[in-house]
Amino acid sequence: MSSLQAYWGLSDGQWTRSGLTLAEGLTLCRRLLASPLIPESVFCLPQHEHELVEAAGGRCAVTVQTQSEMEKWAGFPFHRGVVAIARRPEGVSLESFLAGKARRLAVAPKLTDPENLGALFRSALALGWDAVAIGEQSCDPFSRRCAKVSMGAVYSRPPVLLPRPLVCRRLLEAAGWVNLALAMGSQAESLDDWCTSAEGQAAKAGKLSVWVGNEFQGLSPEDLEVCHLSLVLPMAEGHDSLNASVAAGIALYRLGAR
Repeated sequence: MSSLQAYWGLSDGQWTRSGLTLAEGLTLCRRLLASPLIPESVFCLPQHEHELVEAAGGRCAVTVQTQSEMEKWAGFPFHRGVVAIARRPEGVSLESFLAGKARRLAVAPKLTDPENLGALFRSALALGWDAVAIGEQSCDPFSRRCAKVSMGAVYSRPPVLLPRPLVCRRLLEAAGWVNLALAMGSQAESLDDWCTSAEGQAAKAGKLSVWVGNEFQGLSPEDLEVCHLSLVLPMAEGHDSLNASVAAGIALYRLGAR
């Protein structure tokens, strides 16, 4: 397809099937161009040309168009003034990730909401976690909405791809990781109490993965079997849960190496 055809209507399906990811807005495009991703093209309004040509560094064409031209092919009143397309990176295998020096991994086996997954990427990487791992049933981390909510965090670190739960457990335990589930239940321990306990202090000095459940079903029994224990956030009376990405952000802050 031509450079402009890839953007026509800003259709997720069209450029996803082509192995592409699309960034909208100046901030997201800056971060895409500063990331390891390979840019294919940039379209922008005249006032952004100089900055984006410099940021692209000759790696792709930067095409200038008027507001009316961009609105015509984008399919809606276009106010952000910049869009860019880049090649999607390959995900990292869990084996490859564990072979490195990482000590913190946020795990989302089945997050299906792009806002939750985007917020998880943003929180995890901002709080010093090494990566986010996703399962086959998670939503696309490079969709327009997920990338936007992550504020470009998905561009800076490719996702770790999870194998089957039994394989995850074998690999993580062999590498000396402690795996923690964010899950309610009679066996769940208070996050606050565990973090201040001798067991928690010792575990925090080592390698930790934190598993975040699906928005509706939580973590599956198979995923829970990977984890050594479940942690729950203490809450006010009458409340028993938080949004998945909010709960994860709090836990990552308490457990992470910032």
